Amino acid sequence: MRQSIALVAIAIGLPALADAAPRWTFCVAASKSGADVWITDVFAAERDRVELESAFKAMVERTGARADAQCPQPREDKTEAVNAQFQAEEFNRKLGATLHAVLAGEFPPRR
Repeated sequence: MRQSIALVAIAIGLPALADAAPRWTFCVAASKSGADVWITDVFAAERDRVELESAFKAMVERTGARADAQCPQPREDKTEAVNAQFQAEEFNRKLGATLHAVLAGEFPPRR
């Protein structure tokens, strides 16, 4: 009986351990005209996606720009996130937008 209780406790606890692995994302903000685009480096997402988008929008708007921000759903594979970030840069570059890099350490703000 104790052994089965222990196995159940382990099985319940395993998903929590799996969630401990970092999840990776980046954020993009575009000015209302689309002429300027801000894009972050890939970072470990420690916050809810909505919170990240709100924080990034506020950061960009402090520069005087009005912008809409998006952060893709965080991914477990950092390489996938880096590839998606690269594709976002290329897409906006092809549209003729002026890209503004937001370096790691500038975003996300620490809690």
